[in-house]
Amino acid sequence: MIYFIGDKPSKCNINPEVAFVGTRSYKTLLEWIHRMNLSINSICLFNADDFIRKVNVEEILTIHEHDQIVALGREASNALDKAILPHLRIPHPSGLNRKLNDPREVNRFLKECKDYVLQR
Repeated sequence: MIYFIGDKPSKCNINPEVAFVGTRSYKTLLEWIHRMNLSINSICLFNADDFIRKVNVEEILTIHEHDQIVALGREASNALDKAILPHLRIPHPSGLNRKLNDPREVNRFLKECKDYVLQR
């Protein structure tokens, strides 16, 4: 499984408990998943607090050694660091993120992400 972790729900989320759905970031993230040729069947999206609670507190979710965690942005990465969950950090898919204006930068981190998640 590949876990993409965002920080907190946006006010645009259809449901605050469902990460990204209803936001423009969701469209960008789905485009990235497509560009990396990742199967949507092996992907889960979470907000950081919800993910950490399900893994560490409720123990509903078990992370296996072949699973990969990708933090979307600095805040999500910081939350995963505090929870001592190894992960790769890539930029957040927000339209306000200026890093996304450089196609070479986007290609670079998508290649890094694809290599990371397929290293199983």
